[in-house]
Amino acid sequence: MFLFKILQSKFKKDEYSNTIELYDAIPKYVWNQKKEKTDLSNVIIIRNCNLKGTRFLIKIKPAIIEKKFNTVLMYPGQREEILEDVLRKLAVEGKGKIIDGKAGVVFTLYELQKELIKIGHGYNLNEIKKAIQVCQGANLECISNDKKVLISSSFFPVISLTTKKSFKKHTSKGICYIQFNPLVNNAINNLSFRQYNYTIGMQIRSPLARYMYKRMSHYWIQAHKLSPYTPSLISFLNCSPRELSMRISENIRAMKNALDILIQKKIISSYETNKKKYGRKITDVKYTIIPHKNFVKQIIRSNEKKKQIIKQALKINLI
Repeated sequence: MFLFKILQSKFKKDEYSNTIELYDAIPKYVWNQKKEKTDLSNVIIIRNCNLKGTRFLIKIKPAIIEKKFNTVLMYPGQREEILEDVLRKLAVEGKGKIIDGKAGVVFTLYELQKELIKIGHGYNLNEIKKAIQVCQGANLECISNDKKVLISSSFFPVISLTTKKSFKKHTSKGICYIQFNPLVNNAINNLSFRQYNYTIGMQIRSPLARYMYKRMSHYWIQAHKLSPYTPSLISFLNCSPRELSMRISENIRAMKNALDILIQKKIISSYETNKKKYGRKITDVKYTIIPHKNFVKQIIRSNEKKKQIIKQALKINLI
């Protein structure tokens, strides 16, 4: 259980969680497409992205969900993304469990629902159960072009849910368990995770702005006004679950809306754009993003935490 203990923050308990190397960066959720399908043709969503100089092929296969009168295919979307972040938060608050070397979390549906309501994402119990079932049934495949990374697994490889009847009658005994995706497990074992402000992240309603905030928290480790964040429109959106729209104007608008939200949340203080054109047509936009002093403080804390984790791990020969 030491691995989960070092994930915990010495700062305010309910504020911090962790971003996961690779797993949180790849476009694994489905935001823009219809979440539910009945047609079996073309159900596998294929995406490509570049991360830190490595190209990845991502395949997302939907879960098969049985309803009262029919069976449908469902992809993990914004609801499942929020739920997974909350479950990881519960794990670092003392609910984490290692079984046969695999990282997971033990919880009650009541605890999960309570935390979702607390962060402003209230779902009823049926919605929560369905979201967990979607994550258990949907498959994520990630292959790097150098073949050094190859993973094919459901989002939650193992789940154990209490029954609704048991939940109503024996709340304290209605224990549930989910096992995290192998990429999450690998990141915990390899210490390739970083602390971020979970409270701020959950307050961000825009999924693209929230994704951007988590990306910045994980990779912008030298955040400073003299060391700006410089993503390009095409490559950034192409690596996000939003993907690229056909019209460049829609992509520019989406990026602007996300960045403006990050200004409101005091994550960035300002940004500049440099439009690349072919004739009069805009082909791409390069952004120069300046961090807010609050975000710089967060990154400094995260860097301190990372050093502490490595120091602790070295003491007990984890690395």
